[in-house]
Amino acid sequence: MEPQVNHEDALKAYGSYPFSSDETYQQGVASLFAGGAVDPNAPAEVHEDVKRRTRVFYFNKITGNSITAEEVCDYELLLQQSLVERKPAEDKDRVLTFAELKELIESGNVDKIPNNKVIPDVLNEAPPSQSTAPMRKKPWEEATDS
Repeated sequence: MEPQVNHEDALKAYGSYPFSSDETYQQGVASLFAGGAVDPNAPAEVHEDVKRRTRVFYFNKITGNSITAEEVCDYELLLQQSLVERKPAEDKDRVLTFAELKELIESGNVDKIPNNKVIPDVLNEAPPSQSTAPMRKKPWEEATDS
């Protein structure tokens, strides 16, 4: 890869880089964790931070960029926020599975069910409408008309 000029372009390239399929990177990370460089009992946030820093280091080395782990962290947060903002719009069009619907109902989150209308638990207070259709004849009344 050629060095990126713009930091934003470099962050986008970082975000789309296939770290999971890059064997050289995967071997390096595996040896780092296997060698005891990271405490296996450390919180997940520490593990993720170490992985992020290794990805940034490796990406900068192979591309000639100079992005920082903090910039990548901010970039990842922005991506997550944009996904969260887009998710409600996508959820409205999505059809729930029976299991998802059951879980929402059982957990009391019926407000998260798409197209779920709240029907008030009261009788309609408007006066009933008056019928305008003529009364239907009874069978014996129809027999006498013929």
